[in-house]
Amino acid sequence: MSTPVGPEPSNVICTACNKQVTTSVTYVSSTKTHLIALLLCVLGCCPCACCLYCTKCCRNVEHRCPSCNTFLGIYER
Repeated sequence: MSTPVGPEPSNVICTACNKQVTTSVTYVSSTKTHLIALLLCVLGCCPCACCLYCTKCCRNVEHRCPSCNTFLGIYER
């Protein structure tokens, strides 16, 4: 079960190690990101499509415990 989290690192209690931690975040591309990039390429905006993978605005945010690396939740854009 995942914890409700937002787009920034959150203060939570890890479900695995029971420590109070500030989550470490990683930004991952979703299917929606890939579809938007494909659409931009079809429309002739390939540089804009590449920018989707360089910015945080179109990628989901995975939260993990910095102590035990347990997955704690995901914030979907």
